[in-house]
Amino acid sequence: MTYRDIIVDATPRSDLVQTLEHARDLAARFDARLTAVCFAWPRTSALRTAVTSSPLSVLEDTRRMDAALASAHDAFLRVFGAGSKAAAWLSGMAEPAPLLGHHLLTADLLVTSSPPPTDCLLAAPGELAIHGGGPVLRLGQADASGGFSNAVIGWKDAPQARRALHDALPLLKRAQTVTVVGVGDEVDPDRLGNVAAHLKRHAVTAAVRHVPATSGATGAQDLLAEARRLHADLIVTGAFGRGTLAQRLWGGMTSGLQNDPDLSWLMSH
Repeated sequence: MTYRDIIVDATPRSDLVQTLEHARDLAARFDARLTAVCFAWPRTSALRTAVTSSPLSVLEDTRRMDAALASAHDAFLRVFGAGSKAAAWLSGMAEPAPLLGHHLLTADLLVTSSPPPTDCLLAAPGELAIHGGGPVLRLGQADASGGFSNAVIGWKDAPQARRALHDALPLLKRAQTVTVVGVGDEVDPDRLGNVAAHLKRHAVTAAVRHVPATSGATGAQDLLAEARRLHADLIVTGAFGRGTLAQRLWGGMTSGLQNDPDLSWLMSH
């Protein structure tokens, strides 16, 4: 497996140039087609209630989003140049999450980032992973170089974890260090060895770590702590969130990783 079709979330944001650069490098590494998807929508919007909003407030929102789209396109041109064949540009004024999810249905990977709040509405990466039908690679702020030499696989005995592991194989095969980590009594330590053996058949050598769950902490907090202890630059894990009960059981992992802006992660559902 490899990545042949990558999309990058180019929603206007402060770190867009860096995100586009990392997506460009990733696409070049896998000889993949790259599409930058940029849809701007204000976080607090008169456009949402245009019927009851004043024409002036709607016009102001429209002007702000036009300016944001123009700025994002400038960032795209800065990274790829005019007339570049290395990436396609797709933009418009709409809420980004549904459209990113739509394009993810026919892509191998979506690349996004973890910027601070912006004037534009940003799609939640964890929600994209759960509902988009494909893997989401969120670049963290600590080290978003995209090289990923030291990867941690956060394993649970669940289909989502297996899906994430296989979706991440192109990255794992290029990593220098891979560790399969299970947290708490939910994970059978023997199963972690089985996962490592399975990875070996895919030309990935992985170590195994089983760590106890910390009292009062979510699985995400323990996984993040172990990843930092191992100096990992990428976490691979399933995205969980399939209803109220599942959210209580699994949702802490997805939301916990999403709420931590530092480490990069790849999630699949």
